[in-house]
Amino acid sequence: MSTGGLGVYKEKKNKIRSGRSLLTGICLALALLCGCGEESTPASAPAAQGETGAADAAGQREKELSELTAGETRLSADELSDYAMDVAFTYDAEGKKVRYSLTMPLIPSSDDAYLYLFRADTWETDADALAKEPVTRGRKDREWETAFPYRDVYLYERFIPAVKMEGNYVQVGKSVYLSNPETLAGNQEPYPETGSKKGILLDPTMLGTPELTDLGVKHAIYNIPLSHIMGETADPTFPTITYTYKGRNYAFNGAAINGYDGLFTYLSDMGITATAVVLNDWNEAFPELIHPDARKPESGAYYYMFNASEEEGTRTLEAVAEFLAERYSSGEHGMIHSWVIANEINQNRVWNYMDTRDVLYYTTEFEKSFRIFYQAVKSHYAQGRVYFSIDHAWNSNDGDNSGFFNGRDILEGFNEAALAHGNYDWGIAIHPYPEPLTRVNYWSQEYDKTRNAPHLSIMNLNVLTDILSDEAYLDRAGEVRSVTITELGFSSGSGERLQAAAFAYCYYIVENNPYVDAFLMNRQTDAPEEVMAGLAFGVYEYDHSGKYIKDVFRYIDTDRAGEYMDFMLNILGADSLEEALSWAQADGNSKSGQF
Repeated sequence: MSTGGLGVYKEKKNKIRSGRSLLTGICLALALLCGCGEESTPASAPAAQGETGAADAAGQREKELSELTAGETRLSADELSDYAMDVAFTYDAEGKKVRYSLTMPLIPSSDDAYLYLFRADTWETDADALAKEPVTRGRKDREWETAFPYRDVYLYERFIPAVKMEGNYVQVGKSVYLSNPETLAGNQEPYPETGSKKGILLDPTMLGTPELTDLGVKHAIYNIPLSHIMGETADPTFPTITYTYKGRNYAFNGAAINGYDGLFTYLSDMGITATAVVLNDWNEAFPELIHPDARKPESGAYYYMFNASEEEGTRTLEAVAEFLAERYSSGEHGMIHSWVIANEINQNRVWNYMDTRDVLYYTTEFEKSFRIFYQAVKSHYAQGRVYFSIDHAWNSNDGDNSGFFNGRDILEGFNEAALAHGNYDWGIAIHPYPEPLTRVNYWSQEYDKTRNAPHLSIMNLNVLTDILSDEAYLDRAGEVRSVTITELGFSSGSGERLQAAAFAYCYYIVENNPYVDAFLMNRQTDAPEEVMAGLAFGVYEYDHSGKYIKDVFRYIDTDRAGEYMDFMLNILGADSLEEALSWAQADGNSKSGQF
């Protein structure tokens, strides 16, 4: 919030406080006139006296309603649209109710004495919702609050305040979602403290083998493409799982789900924090999951924009999110602690396809689907973390959105879309590869460390964390949001020792950055298609033979890390770790390495 905005806010608050004294006086007078609660008429009192009192009370009510109708200020519909402040919709766990509240500097005039509350589904506009019947109403007040019993449908709905003007309902503040879904969660356990930020993209063929256990991994990441888990299965051993959501049955592939159960149970048993990436690949059986502006299989994209713009797509997406969050939050089938929704969403032609060049429209549509997953995850596992990912193309498209969006524009657009309906604790999963991706000695080039940097790498990650430190980007608690590196690797194509040094230096940078929660390296085993492009990122060769990086990776977060320090510093060309770390600071300069 800017200084000017804060001043206006304080001024409005002062007006509200001054109004409280006036309202308190009115309430006291009414209490003296009307009494407090119900009271029996004394036996000796004439009946006419009771009738006169009732008439006086009715007259007083009429006067009060008339004054509330007239209000304290007259505003146009445009002025009313964001007039209310501190709009909040929360769940009260003790009373099992939801509470909606707002404040207004002055009571606006309208057709009657009431403020109305409406519900909107994710795919609906606020205007659509105002054409329906209101949920409830209450007398207008500068500080307005209403409460009513919680229903499950409220988790994914927005609530909109309005007054009636010339027979039509006019919005008086932003529409907001339930802001504390974590209070609904059955799992209130804290997020695991692993003692290390070291993680890796798993090779599932190595589960239960020394090739994984020897690495001492504390964080692991794995993909869940929706086409793999949705639909029926013909495998009688693992029959179709039928999940009922809002009266409709959804089929999930029992064999595929059994595989994920085994994976996440194994990771939980090993004390490894699990991250899952939910991917919307093309699926002929469930086209409703794909946004109508993305239904082009001929695009050649790997994954597509989720659909939260239509009713059927939204309901199916809610069912998927609920199924996954419910299944992997209790521990019965293994735990997923963090979720990444879609992949590198700034690359909208390849990794999250949608046929548009309008970054604000794109981020608005993505944020709607992202919030569905967020609400689902947090309502089952209170401390679960939910991220969207961007790659290293921060500000490099020169204003041409035909090929991809700038990561910076995505971040700004997403934050704007989120704040429009109530702040929540989303996080960023960053892929800060060197440019080009084949570069390994990333410390030997200069970096722009301003917000206009064309690319983000581990050497100028301050650009991202500086922006996230701005007041407008802080989470609900006023803290810098969670940042995690969910994909970053260095090829052994230029030498295995160089790869190992690049990893070690990167790990130390992350370890000393308080804003980055984890570094999940790409990958455990070389992928043939990447190797052909010169990107041999693995700790192991494709045949599972270990590279030089294996022991460096294994011991980097142990008391044996010092055994590899001189080797790393020699390749970096640094006299000490402190010197090397200074190169990656906001005011640091890179240095050419020796290799």
